[in-house]
Amino acid sequence: MGRLVFGLLMPVVLSLVSSPRSVALAEGDHTSSSADPVSSRDREIQEIKREIRLLQQRVDELEGQNERLWKANTEAKSSSEKFEAATTQQLQTLQGQVDSASSPASFAEAFNRYLGNYRFTLVGGAAGSFIYDRQNNINTFALDLEPIILWRISDRMLFEGTVEANLPSGSSAEYQLPVATLQYFLNDYAELELGIFDQPFGDWYEDQSPFWVNRFITAPLPYGANALVPPTDVGLQLRGGFQWGAMGQVADYTLWTANGPGFSQATCTGNTPPSPLPTCTPEALVGDTLVSVNNIHLNTHTPAFGARFRIYPLPVDSDLGRLELGASTYDGKWLNGFWLNAWGVDFNYFKGNLQTRGEWLQTYRQMPNRIGADNRQGWYIQAGYFLTGLRLPFLPAEVNQLIDKLEPLVRYSGINQRAAVQNEILTTPEIGFNGSPAVFAPHAREIALGLDYWFAPSIVWQNEFDFELPRAGGFYSDTGRAVGATPNDRAFLSQFAVGF
Repeated sequence: MGRLVFGLLMPVVLSLVSSPRSVALAEGDHTSSSADPVSSRDREIQEIKREIRLLQQRVDELEGQNERLWKANTEAKSSSEKFEAATTQQLQTLQGQVDSASSPASFAEAFNRYLGNYRFTLVGGAAGSFIYDRQNNINTFALDLEPIILWRISDRMLFEGTVEANLPSGSSAEYQLPVATLQYFLNDYAELELGIFDQPFGDWYEDQSPFWVNRFITAPLPYGANALVPPTDVGLQLRGGFQWGAMGQVADYTLWTANGPGFSQATCTGNTPPSPLPTCTPEALVGDTLVSVNNIHLNTHTPAFGARFRIYPLPVDSDLGRLELGASTYDGKWLNGFWLNAWGVDFNYFKGNLQTRGEWLQTYRQMPNRIGADNRQGWYIQAGYFLTGLRLPFLPAEVNQLIDKLEPLVRYSGINQRAAVQNEILTTPEIGFNGSPAVFAPHAREIALGLDYWFAPSIVWQNEFDFELPRAGGFYSDTGRAVGATPNDRAFLSQFAVGF
């Protein structure tokens, strides 16, 4: 714009420059003057040049102002666009927060933030079973509810408590407290656990016994109604793990001390613990049922101690599946001075749809009055295969979708011991027990066939067929009568279990 003004003014300036010279020459021809016309014109020219320079400076100033105004206008426009974009983004973010504020997930997250570290979580399971046993002509139902309360006291401290409400057939509800522990995490790889806990011996009680986890409805014979190792105990544990190789090659350990084993001694009438010996014959103790000792005042002898070590030798990227190898020991005194020693080895192997596991365990118990040791052995091996992905071309799609959720299973388990206590044979079925007296035989054997239908990972309909095949041998320690050949028994169980 300044250059345009300057271009318009230049002709006027030039006319002013040239006009005095023409007028002066014309006047010089007709008149005379005493002043010097040349110097007068020079002064006028100098004056005009000065005006031109001032005008040029003014034009330059106007151009500079124009450029600054244009730049300021451009920056203002850019800032306005950025502000508008930021405002739009903030409005969208606020709108998204408003829209999601009412969702259950966001409400739960906000509630957890409000609670802070002191938060409760309720998990557990519920199950209902139908049980049929041929030998006792049992045809009944049973219910069980096991809520588990988890209380996170702090980042390093957690409380876990399980309340079991069991309703066996024809009985009122039975309530138990199988687990109540306080766990303190020493670091990322170790923790202390104090209280009533599942026995860490082997892999069954801790990892497989919950009915919404167990692939079968019943437990294998060494961990069933006539168990060889106490299912729970009261004491202190140290647990930890570490990685020793590639990813997936890890190991874990558990060391514990607890109250120790106890036995029912139901046949020893008149015996009041902690008397050193029962009032009945010592032979009657052989074969009595092992029970948990969850009452601190019952322990008047040396506490028991145990250890378990498990190793996973296969790395994750080997595509060979997952293999766990474990070894356990449990040692304690019963009857105020007689030792019970137990040891066992176990394995778990998973690859694709195949799952297998098994265990061997043995116990040695000192007996009073030199009647000989009470040795017992137990074992089980089982396998299951998910039919996920199986498509039979001759069946409709709807049937294949049902088959896709099935898992057939098979398990073989057994127990060897010297004797059984006839008065302790239970025939009342409940969740996890078919009510067959054959499982208490000194040389019990069982084949279990299972078929599970998985609605979801924690919702399952289970069906189990039990074939009890006890061998002849052993005696009833409370009567002295030989057991003989126990009749083979058959049982069927159907259960719907939900884990939450």
